[in-house]
Amino acid sequence: MSVRTATLVGLSLLGARPAWALCPNCLGQASTLGPALRLVGLFLLVPPAIFFAVTIAIRKLTRPQAPKPKV
Repeated sequence: MSVRTATLVGLSLLGARPAWALCPNCLGQASTLGPALRLVGLFLLVPPAIFFAVTIAIRKLTRPQAPKPKV
């Protein structure tokens, strides 16, 4: 990438307006999240939480057991 291209990209990113955001909350039109957006946020957190819980459980169940030391 040439210096000219890098400068152009940098200036375009620095001069970008916040109008790229699609939701009104991102644009600063609402100072707090409404109940509907809180519910959506909760539903967005549930699938990753289930995935990680199942992944951890599978790893623990399939981990080879260390042999017991002989005394």
